[in-house]
Amino acid sequence: MEKTLELIFTKSDGAKKTLSIADPREDVTLAEAQAAAAKIIEAGVLTSGGLGLSEFVEARIKVVTVTVLA
Repeated sequence: MEKTLELIFTKSDGAKKTLSIADPREDVTLAEAQAAAAKIIEAGVLTSGGLGLSEFVEARIKVVTVTVLA
């Protein structure tokens, strides 16, 4: 299984943008994700289509089972 932490933001035009972080800690909390998202927005280092991230929407853990065909 592969786990990814997804932080969902809205951009200044209202569209959503997802930031995916591979292999998050097992005990990551919503409060930690919110704090990280706030720092990302404040720093203004990520843009999408020339637009900055304006608001944190949600955090979620995505679990995917990968089967390699032999």
